[in-house]
Amino acid sequence: MKTSKKLFYVACMALLLVSCEKTYNDKLFWPGEINQEYGSYIKPYTLDLTYSGEKLAGKTVNFKTEDSETGTLTLNNVIPGENTTPINDVQLNESGEKDAYTFNGTSVTKTGAEVKYSGRITPKAMQLSLEVTMAHYGSVANTYVFPAYSHTTTEEVTVRNSGASYVNITVKEESESIKPIILQIKQMATNVLDVLFPYILKDLTLERNGLVTANYTTSSINFDEIIEIANANKTDAEFKSLLRQRTYVPSPIGLAYWNQTDDNSFVLQLNIPAIISLITQNNGQEIDNQLIIGIGEALIKSDPIRLKLALSALNTVLNNQILTYILKVDDATFTMLMSWLKNGIPMEISQTTKDHTYIYFNKESLTPFVNIISSLLKMDLKEVTTLLDKMEIGVDLTIQQ
Repeated sequence: MKTSKKLFYVACMALLLVSCEKTYNDKLFWPGEINQEYGSYIKPYTLDLTYSGEKLAGKTVNFKTEDSETGTLTLNNVIPGENTTPINDVQLNESGEKDAYTFNGTSVTKTGAEVKYSGRITPKAMQLSLEVTMAHYGSVANTYVFPAYSHTTTEEVTVRNSGASYVNITVKEESESIKPIILQIKQMATNVLDVLFPYILKDLTLERNGLVTANYTTSSINFDEIIEIANANKTDAEFKSLLRQRTYVPSPIGLAYWNQTDDNSFVLQLNIPAIISLITQNNGQEIDNQLIIGIGEALIKSDPIRLKLALSALNTVLNNQILTYILKVDDATFTMLMSWLKNGIPMEISQTTKDHTYIYFNKESLTPFVNIISSLLKMDLKEVTTLLDKMEIGVDLTIQQ
């Protein structure tokens, strides 16, 4: 009797093993071999990721399958405004050489972007190519320039008619007493930004695939000169004459990406490794590309405070003025800024008229900038912002004709 039971158990075990073998012996790779995170931030790299033909470094993609036939791709901070983008029902096919699985298809993300994907996967590496079309490309994807620099001057006052900036600051009802001061601040900010934005950018292009490009200046920026021009009430012709003296060049492709995630929410996603590489080149510094990719890894994996220390060490080499200002802020503000670099910069977009597109920061998203200015001026501006109903600052764009 005992012998019969033992034989029964052996038979069951054999049947189980045969069943497992039938499930996977005809597969190139078992699920456990390809269920993993592939990354382009470690060496050796396990992810070769391109977005509309542009290589993206410092990114990760998770893959999971139960049967080595269909699986789920999860893109991590690849589509602007989406922390994770799951792509389900990915069909795995054996490659012609039978050394990898290949896959391709089309998916729509949670923000409505269409993603056409194709790739190749082995236990050691993944190649993934994405072609993306943003949901709101029909109304947003254009090449933009700034409206005319226009003022009307009378004997009594100068009225600003149009310009590059969008500044909307209003006070709460119980704070009406500070309204005259706020109006002065609004006018000052408008005048300065009307000059600053065209000094930095000649135009801005938002592509239907989410890419952001621009013609940006390589000329020096003198803030004393900007303040002087802002107070000079120049005509549009005089202002354009000044801009013609500046040099503008096309930005590299792949530095930034955009997405409109709902009716008025807009996100700008920065490609940090590519931007750091450009900064080092412009500063005449030769830094190992592996170090740059390492910073991308730190942005993804490290906590912000440790990252702040690492960037401080890096800035002893770069000596970059903007980075120096950012590193002076408190830890909470720096943590928020780092979340922007990882998840995208939150902004808003308004297209209430066909001639104007406003892309701007709101009161909440302006908090880091207020804190930076507070640290530079050694003043606490937080109390002032609590008295405001709206604080919206950004650019006023018009479609290039």
